[in-house]
Amino acid sequence: MFSQNNKISMRQVEILIILNMFSNTSLILPRIASEIAGGDGHFIVLGGAIISLIYVFVITSLVKRFPNQNIVEYTELIFNKPIAIIIGIVFMLKFIILAGLEIRVFGELVKQALLRNTPIEIIVIAMLLVVVYLTRKGYEARARMAELLIFVILIPLILIFFFAIPDIELYNISPIFSISGKKFMYGSIIMSFAYSGLELLLLSTPFVLKPNKLPKIALKSVIFVGILNALICVLTIGSFGPVETSRQIWPVMSIMQTIHLPGALIQRQDALMVSFWIMTVFLLINAYLFFSTLLLKKVTKLKEQNFLILPLIPIVYLISLMPDNIVETYDWLSIMTRYVSILFLLPIPLILLIVAKIRGLGIKNNKSTTVKSNK
Repeated sequence: MFSQNNKISMRQVEILIILNMFSNTSLILPRIASEIAGGDGHFIVLGGAIISLIYVFVITSLVKRFPNQNIVEYTELIFNKPIAIIIGIVFMLKFIILAGLEIRVFGELVKQALLRNTPIEIIVIAMLLVVVYLTRKGYEARARMAELLIFVILIPLILIFFFAIPDIELYNISPIFSISGKKFMYGSIIMSFAYSGLELLLLSTPFVLKPNKLPKIALKSVIFVGILNALICVLTIGSFGPVETSRQIWPVMSIMQTIHLPGALIQRQDALMVSFWIMTVFLLINAYLFFSTLLLKKVTKLKEQNFLILPLIPIVYLISLMPDNIVETYDWLSIMTRYVSILFLLPIPLILLIVAKIRGLGIKNNKSTTVKSNK
């Protein structure tokens, strides 16, 4: 830790939530949206943000009842130890697999944009070593880094996007709302998975100074990211058209290459996007590994977690090299998001919340009550 206090402020929590959600799909969201809804892709992105508010309500309602515990600890309280261990192991395996796949995407992007002659294995190993270093520094170090990143890169990046507005062709996003209601609902549900970073709240609450403020913070973060994602979709689909956007692996990178800033302030805007994405993915992978070791510690009842990161390194490395190419990597990520992440966004937290309320467990109405022990 950078200090003796392992708690993070609400501003840092908000920044982490934003970066966790934005880094997940920032480069590919317009492609997925255009594949599903064509020129109406931005509408299903907004629909996904609205659906994700349900996740916010359920998750924050649950973690507020157990502000000093993570999902393994209060699952044991609500149900029993075996169920808590199973949930902890599934959550841990999910994080390990996602860490490997995200590192592979990172390696492919860096190789294509910056280091064409560098083997993908070298890029992955270098990224892993740096992530491991930050992971061992603890959660507060990650919050401090995110606090710096949001001002140094994200805000200038948003300003640059506004220079792409003149390139929008209205016929690419018209006629408005031409998709059916069924396709809109399906697309909105798929887009809601882009906010899977909310599931980290199930583990990070004990590190937060004022957990009772999490609902408001999470709500503001989802609204901000939802509007930003919709804006990026409008810019990308409006500039390239839905067909061309759906053909590109990273359409946001392409639109960054077409933007011309006045006075040639920045020669390569795409390099700025790569830099931002590298840092956000770095923080996301760090979160996956940090919480993987935390879950492993809770499941095994060990007192320390820092040394647990070492045996995870070769596992994550091997997972990162398993897909044959970037397309297969995204297919794996899609499967993990649609069939595993959704479990921790709604079904599992909802079941835990309902049972906790029925049994009267946890803190109610923001006032401390005696937490009943599970017998």
